[in-house]
Amino acid sequence: MRRRASPQGRHRMNTMLLHFISLPSSAQIALWAASGCACAALVHLLLRKLAPDHVTQKQSDEVGVIIAVVGIFYGLIIAALLVRAINHFDASSDIVEHEAELAGSLYRMSAQGLPTARQPVKDNLLAYLDAVVSREWPLQQKGEEVPAGSPELGRLSRALAAVRPADRREAEYLSLAQNQLNGLYASRHARLSDQAMTIPLDIWWVSLIGEVLLIFFAWLMHVPSKAVHFFLTCAMAASISIVLAIILIYDTPFYGDISVSPEPYRKTLRAIRADSLDG
Repeated sequence: MRRRASPQGRHRMNTMLLHFISLPSSAQIALWAASGCACAALVHLLLRKLAPDHVTQKQSDEVGVIIAVVGIFYGLIIAALLVRAINHFDASSDIVEHEAELAGSLYRMSAQGLPTARQPVKDNLLAYLDAVVSREWPLQQKGEEVPAGSPELGRLSRALAAVRPADRREAEYLSLAQNQLNGLYASRHARLSDQAMTIPLDIWWVSLIGEVLLIFFAWLMHVPSKAVHFFLTCAMAASISIVLAIILIYDTPFYGDISVSPEPYRKTLRAIRADSLDG
């Protein structure tokens, strides 16, 4: 029977992955490129014993056809993964901007139509945005768990529930404000759930195996100059690894130096503190 990885093993792997993706993007790309070159060198050492030179020269044309076919399908897979990773990054940016916009809109509604709730709404929104920027965001960047609940939003919800509209106009504003608060809750949960990678681990294994296969076929090609052959194969391996590094960087939108910015929260925070109704 297939043994499952222990919780300690999974935690160790997750910790190692978090440390890696928290590195600067330039360091990640350099390490990926170096690993590609190391893989090319390792495959070369294995093939020196398994595939004599006269065999590789005889089969060079056939190997070229195989490389072309495998390369096309592998390129399509990598392109699809890159598009998916970039879409994940863009979606995370949109979620952050939407959450900040909802907070600003909720404050404007309370300031314009709910005079009795304006100050408690303002205080709790300021506390919430400050908590997101100063407490939750660093936790997300470290890959640590952020509590799904928010005491600040809980107090804000109770403040709105305590409002007794004086007229029809206030009742309409209260209904709109409660809808905005529900949207803020939903956007918050979307941000927290969007922290995970969208590309499954199995797909990563397929991508890495595909890279090894292309390196294997590249070494089977006959190139008169061994130095040129080695350089071309390492260049191909490094290029594939760099693309995989970019995919990983964009599929982890809250880690490293290339990540979603918390600036929308800061902008809304400044606008609410200044009692601005334009932001």
